[in-house]
Amino acid sequence: MNHPPNSSPFWQVWLQHKDHLHQQGLRLMGGNAADAEDAVNTAMLRAFQRFSSSGGEILNERAWLSRILHNICMDLHRERRRRGEPEELVEGTEALEASSPEALPDEVLLESERAEKIRACIQALPPNLRKPLMMRFLQDMSYADIALQLELTNCNVRKRIQLAYGILRTTLSDAILAR
Repeated sequence: MNHPPNSSPFWQVWLQHKDHLHQQGLRLMGGNAADAEDAVNTAMLRAFQRFSSSGGEILNERAWLSRILHNICMDLHRERRRRGEPEELVEGTEALEASSPEALPDEVLLESERAEKIRACIQALPPNLRKPLMMRFLQDMSYADIALQLELTNCNVRKRIQLAYGILRTTLSDAILAR
């Protein structure tokens, strides 16, 4: 594959954020290195095309690149579900428990501890936030189905999931900083 020249503005931006994007790809693809690499490479190509057409005027390059990668990973997951292929790892806390056969014992222990922290944080959520979050991310239910089952509006379901996600993000980042 031909890469843009190292002196191009895009390539400088890409190299600056490449490590972060690789880690994000691994996380989004449930630890599957091959899928993560495919997603990151696709993101690089898509970002290069869009960067050229944008004239290089992007305010937050890291967020922009991360969003492109996130969308590609979600498209890959959706496509697999459509084709009926089993996901190697389901999005949610189960993904944190899986480890590759090559994982070192301390990595397995850290993953297990991280999964336990996430479970505890989810259980600590108020029930009106926890239930829609679990239905969406662990049971892969649509917002409309959740709204129907919980007798809420679609907007209310989305807001509750957004609030739960915000609480989890804050709680988990505080737990990581407290180490």
